[in-house]
Amino acid sequence: MKRLAALLGVSALFLVGCGGGSDTEVDPLAGGPAAAGGGGEHADHAGNATSTCSPSGTTLTLTASGTKFNTDCLAAPASQGFTVSFDNKDSLTHNIQILESHSASEALFDSGVLPGPGVKSLSVPALKPGTFAFHCKIHPGQMSGTFIVK
Repeated sequence: MKRLAALLGVSALFLVGCGGGSDTEVDPLAGGPAAAGGGGEHADHAGNATSTCSPSGTTLTLTASGTKFNTDCLAAPASQGFTVSFDNKDSLTHNIQILESHSASEALFDSGVLPGPGVKSLSVPALKPGTFAFHCKIHPGQMSGTFIVK
């Protein structure tokens, strides 16, 4: 009987540990709190929480080094084009894509291949307000983040 109780106790802990939160997911592009700029956290490809940020002009800087980006959050003003200064410090090829979500199949912006090391200025057309994703198409699991437009 003690074995059965211990087994049930361990099973209950396992189930609680696998729960991970709410049963519903909020799509930030469907008008959830994140889409409204209401703060909160966003997740990368691996489900790790990333920070939020706000636009501070029309020139953004993104550095790739050690197969990682220097930030997990970029922000740009809505309805106006902006520039990304992409500094690839690696000897590897990288790129940057901006997408509706990390699982989207079509990019809103794709820089094309950016061999390194080198710096490239990228002109990005205006985007509508919302919370999007960015990643390196070549290394999406290692190089990704949240892209906020407001």
